[in-house]
Amino acid sequence: MRRSFWSSFGSMAALAVALAGCSAPVTGELMVAIQTDMAVTKDLDHIELQVLSGGVPVISGASYELGPEHVALPATQGLLVSEDPSREISIRVRAIRHDRPRVEHTVLTTVPSDRVATLWVPLHFLCSADEASRPGAPGACPDDLTCVAGACRDPRVSAASLPDYVEDDVLRRACFDVPSCFRSADPAEDLDTADCTIAAGDGVNVGIATEGEGACGAAGCFVPLDAESDFGWHRRDDGRIALPDALCSKERLARLGVVTSAVTAECPVKRIGDPLCAVDESQPVVLAARQRSPISLAVGEGSVFWTEQGALSGQDGFKGDGAVKRIPIEGGIPETLASDQAAPRHLALDGANGVLWTNRGAGAGKAALMRRRLDRADVRELLNEQHLQELGPWGTLEALATNDKHLFWTQLSGTGVRGRVGRASVDGQTRSTLSEHLFANRIAAASNVACWTELGQDDPAPGAVDDKGTVWCLEDGETEPVKVGDRQRKPYGIALDARNAREVFWVNDGGEIVRGAVDRNAPEVIFEDHDNPGPYGIALDEDRVYWTNLRQGTVSTLSRDAPPRSNCRGDRCTLATGQRRPGAIAVDAGAIYWVNEGLPGEANGAVVRLAKPPPP
Repeated sequence: MRRSFWSSFGSMAALAVALAGCSAPVTGELMVAIQTDMAVTKDLDHIELQVLSGGVPVISGASYELGPEHVALPATQGLLVSEDPSREISIRVRAIRHDRPRVEHTVLTTVPSDRVATLWVPLHFLCSADEASRPGAPGACPDDLTCVAGACRDPRVSAASLPDYVEDDVLRRACFDVPSCFRSADPAEDLDTADCTIAAGDGVNVGIATEGEGACGAAGCFVPLDAESDFGWHRRDDGRIALPDALCSKERLARLGVVTSAVTAECPVKRIGDPLCAVDESQPVVLAARQRSPISLAVGEGSVFWTEQGALSGQDGFKGDGAVKRIPIEGGIPETLASDQAAPRHLALDGANGVLWTNRGAGAGKAALMRRRLDRADVRELLNEQHLQELGPWGTLEALATNDKHLFWTQLSGTGVRGRVGRASVDGQTRSTLSEHLFANRIAAASNVACWTELGQDDPAPGAVDDKGTVWCLEDGETEPVKVGDRQRKPYGIALDARNAREVFWVNDGGEIVRGAVDRNAPEVIFEDHDNPGPYGIALDEDRVYWTNLRQGTVSTLSRDAPPRSNCRGDRCTLATGQRRPGAIAVDAGAIYWVNEGLPGEANGAVVRLAKPPPP
């Protein structure tokens, strides 16, 4: 997609950079053109402009809101020559996000006396405050330097080297559609970190694959690099592409990727000043990319929270470098709430401004049920292995749910031990076993009830229908759980409506979506497709049920009150296809969120958002 795109500061007329009282005629002008390789308004929402002439403020503290109804980038500000063309001017532009400085760029130069010249002032990802503050980065540049492509350099630019200003080349360029142009991007070939170069043929665009910054689409998040530019990349005489040196630090390459994509008619070479197209919100948009085995997620407090199991360690499972993270629902920079976790699995939000999760145990870490308050940086164990052993022989910690009164968890069966469904007070001080089942799996809780799934046979006979699974619910005040579904085809995800917990929904891996009651065995299959098994995660809102299919790579929806065995053929219920092992799913008032688990231990998982479609 390409469209016309132009902007200026509108009401900001060209300003003379002469001192007050001077009246010499002016013929020359410097057109300051501000541009970015990050996403407006996700990464940047305001810019500030300051101009000094001979140390005297000409523009000071000017702030401009960015966005479709406000200033768009590139944007320009004209500066007229003074009576002394040799007078040096200082131009500083700073970008803000939620009142927090993100990136700034300073230029020292002069205004040409006999022509109008263009001065590009980039607000680039590699110079963002978050990137500059990471280990191995230069940090904030000293006052006499400025950041260029991630490195601190002399801010002086000779006006004689600047190109003539041509309005169409600055303000009327077609936008560059990053999600589309990098949809099929490949990792860069033969990356030489010694000189920060890659091998690439003619006709390519080059980008940085990030966790969440830049323009995000269905394939991930990318920052496009400007071709043949001091701020991006250029082709050397030997044919190799030289990247910004700062990109090739060990620390950056541990988080970021370098990718290339083919130039096409719809995706020409990205040049400095090309604006980025708006993201198509009717399609799935990655919020957080390059995640290592994300497993569970929850939505609340304006953020999406998830667990990341981390990297694999040979045949011994995960290394123990897992994490719990969050990101604003509109996207941005993923924040790590807890690091070095022992293969974190399932996650829940409690009503006391906290996030809870289960650690399966990995590396030197042990199995535990963990909690972190969101208003402080303390991470602590609520339940550890000793607490679990006090309840008897125990299996691997798995799922987790909570309500205002209790925590609930499941433990998978293992050699010589049965699975368990456990309950504890919200502070973890009192603990009990609700039920022991051989294959206890997922669990959900509402104010007055907890429900869980039991898989059934571990290894059914070849050709046999695996329909030995069961679903159970236990209401407050009762001592024995009620079987609310039997002969189920390997039930996995389960969901309750926290406001009206009389109905329970679950998915069967055999290809079914089931609606049941919490107090009796009366399940109804509202959707079935045994030819496409793999339903996995499930979520509810007031009107609809949503589910993922891990094996088919799809996300689907159906009315909660749909009649039994509703017809969803012909993609009538399908919201998204081509997902990479979609697993856990959650919803809020405006969107659907899920994790793409990707391959175990590899940085190809993601957290994805899709705006809810309009009611049918």
